[in-house]
Amino acid sequence: MSDGNSPSLDSEETADGELLADHLAGSTEAFDRLVERHQGRLLRFATGLLRDRARAEDVVQETFLRLLRKPPAIGSAGSAGPWLFRVCRNLAYDLMKTETREQVRRERIEAPESSTPDELSADTEVKALVRQEWDLLPAREREALWLKVHDGLSYAQIGEVLGVKPGTVGWIVHEAMQHLTQRLRAVQAL
Repeated sequence: MSDGNSPSLDSEETADGELLADHLAGSTEAFDRLVERHQGRLLRFATGLLRDRARAEDVVQETFLRLLRKPPAIGSAGSAGPWLFRVCRNLAYDLMKTETREQVRRERIEAPESSTPDELSADTEVKALVRQEWDLLPAREREALWLKVHDGLSYAQIGEVLGVKPGTVGWIVHEAMQHLTQRLRAVQAL
């Protein structure tokens, strides 16, 4: 629990490491604060990977359960964000692998059904095109760009999530932007 010398739990200045230490000392408020701080960004990230909000919510919930079971050693001034994103990413990929294996099994058992093209959403034609081209990016480029653009993570933090050096993250983000720009120009969306 926090003593009178540490910042209040309501303060945005309270580091994740301090909140984790307070939680381990018995403060449920501290854990709630960590969830509030990171849940929205993790949910957006997982939804971007899984393309399904309900599955993303399950992955984010499991991410926080992992934080409860075995919190990272980040020090009192550290941020749990990169650790949480890495766990969330791994859980999302595990889920996708499981679903892919299940789909392959079902296809072996069931007769193939004729598939119809997806209808365009209510979004504009350009948004639909950007999403289509976004999905064609290699997974690593898509993840790095998402974490940079949507979640505002630094290259160092993205590097922790992806397990690469910050300089490599810069190259990956650059390549992602180049590929996306080239594809959109090729279809004359830009």
